[in-house]
Amino acid sequence: MATFTESASMVLAAFRKRDPRRLRKLNDEILHTAALQFSPSYFNLAIFSYVLAKIVSKPRLLREEYTDNLRRIEIIFERVSRGARSEEEFLAIFSELGEAVAALEKEDPRFIVDLVTKGKLKMAATLYAQGMSLGTASEMTGMEKQEILDYAGETMMFDRLMVERNVLERMKYARKMIED
Repeated sequence: MATFTESASMVLAAFRKRDPRRLRKLNDEILHTAALQFSPSYFNLAIFSYVLAKIVSKPRLLREEYTDNLRRIEIIFERVSRGARSEEEFLAIFSELGEAVAALEKEDPRFIVDLVTKGKLKMAATLYAQGMSLGTASEMTGMEKQEILDYAGETMMFDRLMVERNVLERMKYARKMIED
């Protein structure tokens, strides 16, 4: 398992290469770690790896007129990859990163829900679909339980999960999480 700063550096490198597939793969790994460590920093890293994947997968957002916005996102994300002294400092950097993404979206307002909110919702629903309780997924993400259920119900998320767990497997998974 990569450290937080190693994971953040890999996300930054993939963003600089404009590689959405790598960003999505990193997102899966980081979200798994966030669930195991119940860490707000890892969770935010998962959100933004997803958000950056969405940005680089949209050719219109990679046009020259967005260069300054993309560069601002990179500069802020460099601070994430260098690390911070405290959880609060990380959360402040992620807040600034959210503002930079919002500035990019303001230039091209095509999304019904802003990318950061969609990222939070998707991560919460993914955690829930992977077996985390609805209450824990809600607490970890700050999303309302009903929003998570609505999102999960509107998508094919549960149908696409590769790993199905029965109650016994979920208990084993929970014990493993506690032991780690």
